[in-house]
Amino acid sequence: MKKLSLLLLPLAVLLLFSSCAAGETELKNRLIIEGIGVDWDEKEEQYALTVQVLVTALSNGKENTAETPVANYTVRGKTIAEAINELCDTTGKNPLYSQNRIIILGSSLSDDKTIRALDYFAREYTARADVYVAAASGKASDILQVAGSGGEITAKIIEQSILESYQNSISVNTELFNVINLHLEDTTAFTMPLLEVDADRNGKEKSVKVTGTYVHTNGENENRLSSQETMFFLLMTDKAEKGTFSIESDGTAAGLDIIKASSKIDVEVKDGVPHYTIRVRCTADMLEFDTPQFGNFTAEDMKKIEAAAESTLKEGIEALLTRQLKEEKCDIFRFGRRLMQKEPTFYERVKDEWESYLPKITYTVSVSVTIRRIGQETMIR
Repeated sequence: MKKLSLLLLPLAVLLLFSSCAAGETELKNRLIIEGIGVDWDEKEEQYALTVQVLVTALSNGKENTAETPVANYTVRGKTIAEAINELCDTTGKNPLYSQNRIIILGSSLSDDKTIRALDYFAREYTARADVYVAAASGKASDILQVAGSGGEITAKIIEQSILESYQNSISVNTELFNVINLHLEDTTAFTMPLLEVDADRNGKEKSVKVTGTYVHTNGENENRLSSQETMFFLLMTDKAEKGTFSIESDGTAAGLDIIKASSKIDVEVKDGVPHYTIRVRCTADMLEFDTPQFGNFTAEDMKKIEAAAESTLKEGIEALLTRQLKEEKCDIFRFGRRLMQKEPTFYERVKDEWESYLPKITYTVSVSVTIRRIGQETMIR
């Protein structure tokens, strides 16, 4: 009994002094979080959090009739925990993370602070491990403060945009547990969707746009993948679901839509250097063939179009490999992880110098494309 009392005493003290301690469980007494933006205030040397919450309170005994059902709070602290605690003090409510849709990291976070900013959410047992994590091209606060159209929740729109962008191979869809797991790998650089505020033509209304992929690096240089580069990245890493790209065959432009894809990466050490063999296979539909005539395609025509598609994808993947490995010296492909699994002894010798070792890596890329449809018709082989 004495031992039990000693164990219960610290818990009682914690509950007594924590303003975020669990109390009332009714939703009206909880702060239902929809999205969190994290920026770094360099002058004050503290985190600035923008927290988007669902409005559940009644106004004058009537249901809330605001155009948007959310409110944004700005809180600060030397740690994320301190800032969240300030939020509890400000609202008098306990946070509920089960509805949280997105964590947005502002560009003011340096490389080490990017992962530090996620430490709280990884340790807080009530936080969701599958919440999306994204990078802002500017301030995270600017992203969440964009008003949702038609009374929609901004965080919900962003969540849907990330999912749709991933399905169309425009961006990755990194979740919190992905970031943590990839960060713990000694040689891997993790990626996140990249968000920016986009103004319409008249410059009055704003929206949030997914523009590509952010790469977390250890250097000062920004490393971002365009939407097209992201498609090549997802293709070679066997994560592409769809994707649209253009080719040129015999001087005529064509638009193709990937409807199925798969890839395989093998590694072997040749003359003391890792060599990666990358094989990509995909099936595509023709969306457009830029000619004034709607003539039939011959088997020879289709072979040329497929060859042009294979060449376009192969060149795009090779260009991405060259830029990331030789120029950025960044392993977003988990090549180090693959080497560890296949050649553990060799990996142990080079892992500590992996970044400087990346330009030495060699690779072979092969792509096979099959055109399934040329519009309304299915190709008959």
